[in-house]
Amino acid sequence: MKQKGFTLVEVLVVLAVGGVLMTGLLLSIHNVVFGTGRTNSQVVALMEVNNTALRLKKDIQMAHTVVLLSPPSLVELGWTDYTGAQTENLTHSITYELSGTKLLRTYDSGNTSIVGRNIASVVFTEDGRVVNVVITATGSGFWQRSETLEFSVYRRSEGL
Repeated sequence: MKQKGFTLVEVLVVLAVGGVLMTGLLLSIHNVVFGTGRTNSQVVALMEVNNTALRLKKDIQMAHTVVLLSPPSLVELGWTDYTGAQTENLTHSITYELSGTKLLRTYDSGNTSIVGRNIASVVFTEDGRVVNVVITATGSGFWQRSETLEFSVYRRSEGL
């Protein structure tokens, strides 16, 4: 007589193979969903740090004077514009200040703009003509990632 159906060994083999496939599938989905969030947060932090550093470097290279204020996330840069006639030389100043998670840039005590968002900290130090800056930005979202960038910039000599 011929029996219909599956043996217990066949059912267990199918369940084992199916379990291994389901585990692999679920791990892949988990990595895609949560890995993307972590990566996006890291990209946001990197972009903020790099964009902020670019703006800071340009201003520090123009500066004749650097006044470090307290807290260390506050700095004032000053320079004289020698492009006009000798009687029209203008003195300019820029102040950088960390307000919450935004790095604010105030030009000539009037125009304030946001240079960086999601900035966790910024520290300025000076060693002669070299200004050292450490910026840390934190990405947004559930999986927050932080990125820190350290750089040094030579400021302009007085009278150049």
